[in-house]
Amino acid sequence: MRKKVIITGISGQDGSHMADYLIKHTDHMIYGAIRRLSVNNHRNFEHLKEHPRFQLINMDLTDSHSITNAVREIEPDYFINFAAQSFVAGSWDYPIQTWETDSNSVLHMLEAIHMFAPNCRFYNAGSSEEFGDVEYSPQDEDHPLRPQSPYGAAKCAARHLVRVYRESYNLFAIQGWLFNHEGTRRGLDFVTRKISHNVAKIKLAIEAGEPIPSFSLGNLEAMRDWSDAEDMMDGVWKMLNNETPQEFILASGEMHSVREFLETSLNCAGITFKKHGKDDNEEYLTTDGQIIMKINPEFYRPAEVHELLGDSSLAEDELGWVRHHEFEDLVRKMYENDYKLLKG
Repeated sequence: MRKKVIITGISGQDGSHMADYLIKHTDHMIYGAIRRLSVNNHRNFEHLKEHPRFQLINMDLTDSHSITNAVREIEPDYFINFAAQSFVAGSWDYPIQTWETDSNSVLHMLEAIHMFAPNCRFYNAGSSEEFGDVEYSPQDEDHPLRPQSPYGAAKCAARHLVRVYRESYNLFAIQGWLFNHEGTRRGLDFVTRKISHNVAKIKLAIEAGEPIPSFSLGNLEAMRDWSDAEDMMDGVWKMLNNETPQEFILASGEMHSVREFLETSLNCAGITFKKHGKDDNEEYLTTDGQIIMKINPEFYRPAEVHELLGDSSLAEDELGWVRHHEFEDLVRKMYENDYKLLKG
């Protein structure tokens, strides 16, 4: 009998990439869970809608009944939770919503699996933001949890829930640490996609001989460990099919600043730039003096996570996980995709 997989967050970056990965590498039936909206947001999985092994189901993370009903009716072999309020900066604006969707909903999923599908293998998306105010670099699986945002705190709470249900009910339940991972399906609220999208808009304006549309960023010196989201899916699947329920870090092992991401994007676009001012008054300009980017202190976080660097050697050694894309490849891929989308 064909195995069944529920994937939440199917309209987002990770959920849609996970569905693509499973369609390609397995013969499983994929159930993509989505919240009912008056205006749909199906672009990331539009190509899967007619596939015979893909089916959309309705599920709302804030409604425990919809989660329980889906698990009871489908009896999944795998449940992969990528749904979340995943915008870290927004978690200060919506802390309660963030807690409900990133922590409380995980409790409902675990309870439903415990009651109606105890043999189901459960994966919850963890985050490097759980490490927060880091004590050492690179961070490995033994690093203490020190979140610096409501988002990071909610992910830490979910991790403890996953462990409690694993140990109490002998469930195969894990929460991997995925360090920052980006790609062409990343939402426009995220700094990487904000940069690639705006640089593409500026490039098109330059080509058309029009005034360029400037944009704003916050802390350019924040350092992150960025990978290609598509590389992460194989690692998640390997975790889920490991002999024992063990949690791993997936990361690039390299740090790059927001400034590097910006300058690499501009270089990919062939846009010559110069810098003017410093600190809150810093600007990036074209050679003819048009503003490309300026700093907006309103984008600074109340508690900044300055450096995140992951050690994925355990996943590489024990799971055989391999990354295939480097930082510059990722930036170029995102810029070129946005240029193509905007050009039409």
